Amino acid sequence: MEKSYYLEDVTASARLNPRHFLMPSNEELNNLKAGDKVRLFFVFNFETEDGCRAERMWIELSEINGTQFTGYLTNKPLYIKDLSAGDLITFERKHIASVLLPHWPDATKKAIITQRALEMRAVNWLVREEPFNETDSGWQLFYGDEDDTYLEDADNAAIVSLEEVLDFEPLLEEAFQGSHGAYEWDAATGKFAAV
Repeated sequence: MEKSYYLEDVTASARLNPRHFLMPSNEELNNLKAGDKVRLFFVFNFETEDGCRAERMWIELSEINGTQFTGYLTNKPLYIKDLSAGDLITFERKHIASVLLPHWPDATKKAIITQRALEMRAVNWLVREEPFNETDSGWQLFYGDEDDTYLEDADNAAIVSLEEVLDFEPLLEEAFQGSHGAYEWDAATGKFAAV
C-alpha cells in the first residue's frame, strides 16, 4: 500500500527561503546520538479541507548509520492515518528540519504577538519586558508597520508559545536567548540585530 505522505527534503526548502527555514548546522547534525529528537516534515499525498500540506513531527533517534537515521515518532498525527505515535521511521539527513537542543528557551513560555505578524508569518521587531508570571516570556512581537491605533486594540494581539513563533521565524531563537531588550530584522545581514 502506498503511504499517504512523503518526507520533505528540507535542504531545498531552506535554499529557497533561508529566513523562515533555518536548517540545523552541520555541527548539530554531526553530534546527534540515540535519544536525541529531530523534527521532520511529513508532506501529504492528499488534500485537506483546511489547506494544510504537512505535519511537523518529532522523532526520537534510535539508530544512526552515516546519513541514514532511524527513530520513533513521538507525536500523534492529526491528518496522517497510516502513522501512529511510536512508529519506526527511517529517513536521511536531508529530511531533518530541526534538532531539539537542550539550550532552547522554554518553548512553552508565552509571548504577545500582533495579528499582523501572525498573518504575515514574520516578525521584524521585538521587545522584552519583565514577565508577568512564570508562563510569560516577556516578549512582545511585531510585524513592524503597526500604528498606535492598531496596537491599542486588544483584538489585534494574540498570545502564543515561543515554539509556535520559532516554527515560522527560526532565526528568533538567538534573540530569545540573547541579553538585549529589543531586536529588529536586518535584511542586509539576514539576522535579528540588537537595538
